[in-house]
Amino acid sequence: MRKAILFFLTGLLLHSTNNALAQCTIDSSQTAAGVYPNVLPDGTAGQPYTQDITFVMLLDTLGLPITNYHITTVTGLPIGLNWQCNNFANGCNYDPTVNLYGCANISGTPLIPGTYVAHVTVIATISVVGDQTVDYPIPLNILPAQSSNNGFSMTNSSGCDPLTVSFTNNDPGQLSYQWDFGDGIQSNLENPAPHTYTVPGDYIVTQTVIPNITPDYYLTSVTVNSIPDNYGGPIDDPDMYLLIDNAGGTTVYDSRPAQNGLFPPQTWGIPNILLANENYTIHVWDEDGGLFGADDDLGVISFAGNGTSGNATATVGGANGTLNLDYVIFQTPVNPIITTDTIHVYPSQAMPVLTVTGNTSFCEGDSLVLTSSEPTGNQWFVDSTILTGDTNQTYVVTQSGLYYLTVTNSFGCSATAYMTDTVHVYGNPPHPTILIAGDTLKCLLAGYNYQWLLNDTAIAGETNAFTVPLVTGNYSVVISTTQGCSDTSQVLYFTFTGLGSAQNTSQEILIYPNPVNRTLHIECELAGIANLRLSDVTGKIVFEKELISTSQHLHETIDVSGLEKGIYFLELNASGKKVLRKIAVN
Repeated sequence: MRKAILFFLTGLLLHSTNNALAQCTIDSSQTAAGVYPNVLPDGTAGQPYTQDITFVMLLDTLGLPITNYHITTVTGLPIGLNWQCNNFANGCNYDPTVNLYGCANISGTPLIPGTYVAHVTVIATISVVGDQTVDYPIPLNILPAQSSNNGFSMTNSSGCDPLTVSFTNNDPGQLSYQWDFGDGIQSNLENPAPHTYTVPGDYIVTQTVIPNITPDYYLTSVTVNSIPDNYGGPIDDPDMYLLIDNAGGTTVYDSRPAQNGLFPPQTWGIPNILLANENYTIHVWDEDGGLFGADDDLGVISFAGNGTSGNATATVGGANGTLNLDYVIFQTPVNPIITTDTIHVYPSQAMPVLTVTGNTSFCEGDSLVLTSSEPTGNQWFVDSTILTGDTNQTYVVTQSGLYYLTVTNSFGCSATAYMTDTVHVYGNPPHPTILIAGDTLKCLLAGYNYQWLLNDTAIAGETNAFTVPLVTGNYSVVISTTQGCSDTSQVLYFTFTGLGSAQNTSQEILIYPNPVNRTLHIECELAGIANLRLSDVTGKIVFEKELISTSQHLHETIDVSGLEKGIYFLELNASGKKVLRKIAVN
């Protein structure tokens, strides 16, 4: 029956983040009793998670109708996830006679990666049988947090300290890289090694990439600082203009009309000529306009197109002075690509101290107490099984097993402390009963250790299943197992009749003196054959004799002077009767 209930119960599971009606969709294509899906998909830390679950209920089990299913608790979900059934307004109770279908939903944002086991406690009400409580474990795997952008990706980007984060460069093959991990540590590697954060907090990771591209170069201005004197002076003023040619001799800029009658320094603003990666020339001329003949050559200089700004000088044959000019080249900047993301490091839970009060081995009915050093966030386990609902600071142990404690803080970070020893709980013996058989008290249970009590005080040496009292009083026996678990019989009042006196003729057998020092006398009314046996407390026979009486009276003596001091038992078997007496040898 338990397995049949378990098969169905998974679905009475999981969900939600608020008290609104759970928005879950029933998969009505499922008709067999069970849970769909029966394996929860993985989630990722730091990312929203939602999963609908459909359950198909049983109407009966082993022929007994099931009248109600009740989800009571769901424990063990990672911090950030909650559950809600689709009829929480009815206390998550389901009547399978009304509808065989139900659904639930798990949702939220899990904070910490790990393998979790959600424990769902369900009460099934079965006709005749009554309520049956079942704990159903359901695993859920939360993967490390993933964060990605155009520049880089991070794995395990949120978690408990110490947190180790791996980085993947999403923009390979660039000119240079600079990583700032937000904690004062930097790297210039294209693919940095994993980085560990040991202090809780939020860390902004910055990746700065210099792209592997060639900048553009523009000639923006030329300033003529001086010129040779072959422009026709002193009777003429220079009328300067510029011709700029590329490496193939093609003019890429002509500044005409000339600047009339102006002496250096003179500046020409160039309309941002895009330069190639080749050499260019700047030729300075003095325009004569035909009045004084051809234009005068004032000099030519060369410069690298994909270079920097500079100053150049040239001379002209047959003229005094030099051509000196400045040229300005603008290099377009290669803008860095800057990408950022955030790492969340939560404070870890300190290792709890588990205090054990009591012995780890004890008998049924006793217990020991386990105490956590943490007042909240506790969950107790035994032998890898969650103790559902046991979340107090203390736990009283009454069953065998290896107990341990997991403490989880408000950020979902956990730490576990184990007992150093396994708890052993031993069974108690059954309750013993004693009775009086003649002059002997007997215990009806065999196979245990015995200790007889007189007036609640242990009688030295009385450790057999029977005892022959020597004094009047209240007698009882304590039986115990090899593990020391015990129980005490009822109390019987026994009256001692003084059988050690030869003058006591009211008994069938007289044994005297008792205690005895040397010679023990046995007298009884007997005709025929009898067997006499004397044994010690271990059961070893120290004297045995067959007695034959031709008269009605038997009188036998035994020399006990050679025996060790202690307690012995005398047994007489005759005419189908057995008499057992305890003898003290002094």
